[in-house]
Amino acid sequence: MKKEEKINEIVHFVTSNPDSTASRAILRRYYLNNNLYETSKELGIHLKEVLQEKDPDEIDFCFYLVK
Repeated sequence: MKKEEKINEIVHFVTSNPDSTASRAILRRYYLNNNLYETSKELGIHLKEVLQEKDPDEIDFCFYLVK
């Protein structure tokens, strides 16, 4: 699976399930606070930007958490 596809899966999961343990772990890992964003779309956009800068190993780790 390509990096972009994994990122999209991660973002979709986190924005759909913001209160799950996996989502909270990912948000904490990248110092994102769900309460700072008015909508899940804003959170998703910012999370996607953050993840695109990360190494493939980081993406794999986050993907593992949500799957």
